[in-house]
Amino acid sequence: MKQGKKDGIGTLGQFAYYDAIVMHGDGSDSTSFSNIRKRALSKAKPPAQGGDEVTYLHAFLDARVWAMKQEAAHEDTSRVDTAQRVFLNKRNLSLNPPLDWKVYGDSFHID
Repeated sequence: MKQGKKDGIGTLGQFAYYDAIVMHGDGSDSTSFSNIRKRALSKAKPPAQGGDEVTYLHAFLDARVWAMKQEAAHEDTSRVDTAQRVFLNKRNLSLNPPLDWKVYGDSFHID
């Protein structure tokens, strides 16, 4: 959460960061959170560096999907593709309801 605040990202971005660090850890390997973030930073600047939040989060999610596909246990990227990316494409950076998404084939809705 600290890194998300330093990068100037909102609720959706902090959710994406949290999900990534829980799944990938923050070690030194290429699929760790820090390296996912570095990969994203090579494509776009976060808001704290004058970048556009939507553009940066797309770069982060692209890097995250790449990392997930490197690990057999995480190769199903629906948690990004049909959840986090759905909110991002709707520009719902604050995760304001109603929220509709799918994860691993299951649909969810919050009013």
